[in-house]
Amino acid sequence: LKKSNKPVHFVNRLDQDTSGLMVVAKLPEYHELLAESLDEGEKYYRALLRGSWEKPEKELSWSWPITDKAEGRQNPKGVSAERLEAQTNVQVLRSNKYFTEVYLELLTGRQHQIRKHAAIAKHAIVGDSRYGDKKYNDNIAKLYGTKRMHLHAEKLVFTFENKDYAYESKYSLNSFFVA
Repeated sequence: LKKSNKPVHFVNRLDQDTSGLMVVAKLPEYHELLAESLDEGEKYYRALLRGSWEKPEKELSWSWPITDKAEGRQNPKGVSAERLEAQTNVQVLRSNKYFTEVYLELLTGRQHQIRKHAAIAKHAIVGDSRYGDKKYNDNIAKLYGTKRMHLHAEKLVFTFENKDYAYESKYSLNSFFVA
């Protein structure tokens, strides 16, 4: 790879331990326009949650108000006076007695929104060091040989300059669901 001296203009951001798609503007004048296009577009994530999904509903909306700050496992909603509307659509894809795989659509963009909502739902994202349980995450890392947070920005759909774009980066969680 050739090293470039050109600045990088990241349009969207991901939490440090989240993998997946990011949009980068080649020219700084496109940064704000692309950011607006992404805000109006669709953002989809795949995650591995702790525990079995016992509820009958497989499609639901997490709409707990949360702060727009990094909180912790003890109070993922944050200080009540600072909470803002937050909505995440959730589709349960599969579940066993240890894990649940979900596909999520991010409808608002609060800091750590999916991670907080999963913790509030009592199904923290596997490997989440802030909102999950350290001992549990360490055990899973040893058992499965992977020490990471299993949250992945899988699909971005947006319109920019009257052209539709859809990018996808699949993330397989099959190793957690082998018989």
